[in-house]
Amino acid sequence: MLLEVFLLWRGKLFETRWALWPLLLSFPLPYIANTAGWMTAEIGRQPWLVYGLIRTSDGYSKNVSAGNTLFTLLGFMGMYTVLSILFVVLVYRTVGEGPSTGDRPHGTKATPLTVA
Repeated sequence: MLLEVFLLWRGKLFETRWALWPLLLSFPLPYIANTAGWMTAEIGRQPWLVYGLIRTSDGYSKNVSAGNTLFTLLGFMGMYTVLSILFVVLVYRTVGEGPSTGDRPHGTKATPLTVA
């Protein structure tokens, strides 16, 4: 990533095709890290309950109320709703522009997409 940031700073990132592949292939990594962390927390808790080493009433957090759980759930639902709508709007706008026609004079650089 630091190499890509350096190439972007120098204005050479879009001309260096081999440096774009790691960026393209790294898009699922945040999702994988998030899911792996959640699975580690939940799988680590379950064997104690399944094998009867602790009671079910001891397997949950007593510091988190039902209201806190509902607030967090609604917050995440709202955040993902906003991100989904933003994704659809940006994809619709990008597809609506269509492919570039290649009318730029030779030697000029393409300008990156900007968010309005």
